[in-house]
Amino acid sequence: MSRASVTVKPRLKALGQQLEEWAHRGLDQHLRVGITGLSGAGKTAFITALVHQLLKAERDHLPMWEVLAQGRWLGAQRARQPDLTLAPFDYDAAMSCLLAEPPSWPPSTRGISEIRLALRYRPGRGLRRQFKESVTLYLDLVDYPGEWLLDLPMLAQDYGQWSEQAWARLTHPTWRQSSETWCEQVRALSGSEDAEVAGCAEHYGQLLGQLRQQGATLLQPGRALLPGELAGTPVLAFFPLPPECDNEALRALMTERFDAYCEQVVKPFYRHHFARFDRQVVLVDCLTPLNQGRAPVEQMGMALKGVLDSFRYGPGSLLRRLFKPQIDKLLFAATKADHVSVDQHPNLLKLTQSLMGDAQRQIRFAGGEVETMVLSAVRASEQGQVDDGRGPIPVIRGHRLDGQPLMRFPGEVPGALPPAEFWQGQGFDFVPLAPPKGTLPLPHMRMDHLLQWLLGDKLR
Repeated sequence: MSRASVTVKPRLKALGQQLEEWAHRGLDQHLRVGITGLSGAGKTAFITALVHQLLKAERDHLPMWEVLAQGRWLGAQRARQPDLTLAPFDYDAAMSCLLAEPPSWPPSTRGISEIRLALRYRPGRGLRRQFKESVTLYLDLVDYPGEWLLDLPMLAQDYGQWSEQAWARLTHPTWRQSSETWCEQVRALSGSEDAEVAGCAEHYGQLLGQLRQQGATLLQPGRALLPGELAGTPVLAFFPLPPECDNEALRALMTERFDAYCEQVVKPFYRHHFARFDRQVVLVDCLTPLNQGRAPVEQMGMALKGVLDSFRYGPGSLLRRLFKPQIDKLLFAATKADHVSVDQHPNLLKLTQSLMGDAQRQIRFAGGEVETMVLSAVRASEQGQVDDGRGPIPVIRGHRLDGQPLMRFPGEVPGALPPAEFWQGQGFDFVPLAPPKGTLPLPHMRMDHLLQWLLGDKLR
């Protein structure tokens, strides 16, 4: 066999896969969904639960999913992954964690991965019903780190703008104690020598990791936290400079590397993955930042608004889907609904919406559909009541992360960010929960609502 034929075959195979994808898009039988989450939102557990509910769909377990309630659902199965350059989402390993004894939450993914499902159903109306007994919708779920999503706003900035904002966040009173040593290291830089700059950049990545543990959300560049194959490369060796810095050589170097990061890291991700999504789910954990104080909640709001500004919106017509796909539906899902009592869910929804500000209305005006939802992909608690002598009090029952049983009133969720004086006298204490023990199908809160939002219009 000639070398030319060896080279041509993979190209023909790739072309065939692309043509197949275009055909599915043209027939509206393909949906590509990006799924990400801000730090600690439970993204891996969410994707695992979503795949599980589709593979094991039962009418009693998902009553609000119309295609199932109408008896038109025929089933789902895993299909061949379309993009062989992406790591497969390890559904089996994640399920093993949830079903272990004792159960544990699956570890966070540190890169981009994908899983494809073939969803088969009977059409309910229109030409499909007349000519086809069944239709298959190919659903691609693409998992990527939220840290990478938070890099997209950098494309609308130059280095000076980004540096000024990032430095202001680092020197905020809430984070100043943690960042003070690194800030002094930067101020002491006397030149632009590679070794000195590389050391400072490495410490900056470590600082971002420390701040993430303390509740900071808007941490850029995201690859400094999850460098992957870029670890130790010059394109990651940049950081913000103090406004008073007059080291022109250093500022020029930082500008060069910032520009290279945007051009060689962020834009390719946008073009190759993000811009190809038809729909997007962003998971948000509002409860952990509430535990940590006002500044983490404020910064989460800034991150959400930056995310909203970064999306491409517009109606998902077939021509646009075929030649220029863009997100026509965007969901912000407030997770860990099982960590509070049901009567607090309306406030959790209001809090999430308030953090996004007016951006939702702007998206709708532009033709996109944006939704906010409160859910729990894997319900880790049961709802209950106790009487303390003054009347019934709502409680949740579950297990702490160490396996110890728990029954408590988790507290009230504010419908908006509390004023500064509130935090001086009190705070919040929402306790993390362990997964439920050996329950199948996986218990959930409102995953049927999510399936209807995500797929309802495609399974008619």
